[in-house]
Amino acid sequence: MANKETTKPRTSKVLEILQKEYPFERILLGVLGALVIILGVYLIEEEVLEIRLTDWWIFNTATKRLIFSITVIVIGTVSFFMAIWPFFVPSFAEMKKVTWPNRSTVLNHSARVFGFIIILALFFVLIDWPLRYVFEWIAGLGA
Repeated sequence: MANKETTKPRTSKVLEILQKEYPFERILLGVLGALVIILGVYLIEEEVLEIRLTDWWIFNTATKRLIFSITVIVIGTVSFFMAIWPFFVPSFAEMKKVTWPNRSTVLNHSARVFGFIIILALFFVLIDWPLRYVFEWIAGLGA
């Protein structure tokens, strides 16, 4: 009998590389994304950092410099979210497993929490009331 070779679907090497986990690169992308966002904000403010190459066609008006600064901020924001997105992906699957309480349960638990807060506040008021006079008397002795 002839050997049947199992054929695997061919995948691109680039896709294989992109699908692997590279934690250091993700951290680096997040840090660089945050720095690019800060750079874009500084370019918009024009107090700390300004563009002096106003002879170039892309920077010759204030509107073009603003568009460039906003583009820099958008690029930084996209890279930052690309870096932190993999940390949120597992939480979506976990959130689907959560059983949420119904309205009556939420109202019941909320009433219990507020009732406990009121009882605790009354307890501290009742403790504070006699101790206030004691501490005023002690403070009066030292004067």
